[in-house]
Amino acid sequence: MKVSKITALVLAAALSATMLSACSKEKKPVSSGINIISSQGQGGDMRFVVDPNAEANNYYFVYNDVKVIIGVQVDKVVAALGNNYTYTEAASCAGQGISKIYTYNGGSFSIETQPVDTADYISTINFGDDSVSTAEGIFIGNTVDQVKKAYGEPAKDSTDETLIYEKGSSRITFSIEDGKVTSIFYQAKQ
Repeated sequence: MKVSKITALVLAAALSATMLSACSKEKKPVSSGINIISSQGQGGDMRFVVDPNAEANNYYFVYNDVKVIIGVQVDKVVAALGNNYTYTEAASCAGQGISKIYTYNGGSFSIETQPVDTADYISTINFGDDSVSTAEGIFIGNTVDQVKKAYGEPAKDSTDETLIYEKGSSRITFSIEDGKVTSIFYQAKQ
């Protein structure tokens, strides 16, 4: 389990870094005490779009009886989950302002937000270990067959290394290694 947690955290960090660095066309990160990757928008091609039906139609998972749903405002979710989290910020590549990252339970899962107007919306959820599972009961360490039994056949852009499923304005990606899930990543479709 410890190796899976370390592998998942490394993959999550790499994915987050890739996503953040993809936002900027700058050669070097901007820095002034806070690690800001970029403060420039990208002409709308990566803008987060608010889905008024996100709560009813998108992927989610439940932690301590709280639904964590892609595309909903983060304020009520964070308030319901309590203040037992680690907080970080980075410049948003999907909109203007700052993305907020809340990491819970020592890295078991993290929630990243995207600002839209005056509110912050959940744009990604990343599982860091096998102590949390999707609403469909899948967790890190499950087999490909278990994922397919819970979710059906994956989207056509899936590969042997990733199973991708889409629902509403959200998507969930399962990274696969040696036939088992090594990471679970929810995100808003762009």
